[in-house]
Amino acid sequence: MILIGQYDSPFVRRVAVTLHCYEIPFQRRVLSVFTDFDVMLTINPLGKVPVLQLDDGERLFDSRAILDYLDSLVAPDRRLAPSSEPLRRTVLRIDAVATGLAEKLYERGYEYARRDPAKRDPAIVARVERQIDSALSWLERLVPSPWLLGDQMSRADVTTAIAFAYMIEKHHSFLDRRPSPVLDAHCRYCETLSPFARARYSASEAERSGWYPEK
Repeated sequence: MILIGQYDSPFVRRVAVTLHCYEIPFQRRVLSVFTDFDVMLTINPLGKVPVLQLDDGERLFDSRAILDYLDSLVAPDRRLAPSSEPLRRTVLRIDAVATGLAEKLYERGYEYARRDPAKRDPAIVARVERQIDSALSWLERLVPSPWLLGDQMSRADVTTAIAFAYMIEKHHSFLDRRPSPVLDAHCRYCETLSPFARARYSASEAERSGWYPEK
């Protein structure tokens, strides 16, 4: 398998961490949706990451679809998204909020790192920041100890920790205004684990794609 994308993307990282959790070997092709956009359009019609290329050449798009496929490759008791209800619904609900948090952080980052400040819409930024704040508050109230649900790591933990790590790396000014100590501790614990450490956030890959800190 070949995972296409950079490790400054929370969506690429959550696929990579899951692959490591499942002990599925893979290679990685480091491409940016910005500096390698023309190439990415030949790989994914939307030019987005992650893309997982299977051994037979088939390509899977979108981290949700990729994770669903990876779950099918391992025994039910090893899946990060449980098979039994209602636990499955609960994990997927938390995962949906954490994925949405990452998406809204990406939107905020686009406004600050990519858009001309003169063309930035304060109303859009304020709306996105309210969504981020709401997601953080909702996740913070879950009080992981150390896991968000049950006595073992789930997809909810993977996505939440990676989204928060993304926030630490790319949205430090917002995080300074809106600290989330419980999520911070959960993130830092998860990042010490081998599957996370083997797919650590990459500042150098962020720089390669032309990202720069907020101004």
